Amino acid sequence: MKKPTLSVVVPAYNEEENLSKAVENLLSAVKNKCGDYEILIFNDCSKDKTGVIADKLASKNKKIKAIHNERNRGLGYNYITAAKMAKMDYFCLFPGDNENAVESFSSMLDNIGEADIIIPYTINTGVRSFNRLIISNSFTVLLNVLFNLNLKYFNGNAVYRTKDLKKIEVKTHGFAYSAEILVKLLKKGYSYKEVGITINPTKKTKIFRIKNIISVFWTIIMLFFDIYLRK
Repeated sequence: MKKPTLSVVVPAYNEEENLSKAVENLLSAVKNKCGDYEILIFNDCSKDKTGVIADKLASKNKKIKAIHNERNRGLGYNYITAAKMAKMDYFCLFPGDNENAVESFSSMLDNIGEADIIIPYTINTGVRSFNRLIISNSFTVLLNVLFNLNLKYFNGNAVYRTKDLKKIEVKTHGFAYSAEILVKLLKKGYSYKEVGITINPTKKTKIFRIKNIISVFWTIIMLFFDIYLRK
């Protein structure tokens, strides 16, 4: 069976302590699972040596490209921009903070071709704070109810066919960009398979900032309008 080709975006903001190991883990997976690959490291205007490290990694491997944002643009912007740049058949994200366990990422790649979208959900939820679990679970329930879906998780780093991503308009650059993509594609009838994964403990999330919470609610309202009210 022909191995898939994969574009991977690696967003990194002040990740000088984690970026090299993240890319090392990513390479160990894609070299074994993919026929060809490209890695797009987005240095999101980091204040530490993340940009220097990204350039060094790119200089050692022609399949790695370092992109440097002139100002901090956020995760959604990096993801959407990378998807537009992507040249391989499939597309996904691997965090620059090395949150994804490499074994779980490899299992995600093993499922490519089983459905249009491979959707991960976290099985070792104990690494998350109680407050984050409550918000995440509430968000999942709300989206499932509003859009008549039955997903375990909306904010994971799903694997998409690149051509499918390029067909849709993603309006948010906030934390809910992943949910927007999933809802829009699933409501169009694309098939999916959910895969349980483990994640590594990471630093405190920024989701609890007021502007991020507002962004999430605005995305939900916009999605509801697009799915049900727009002609």
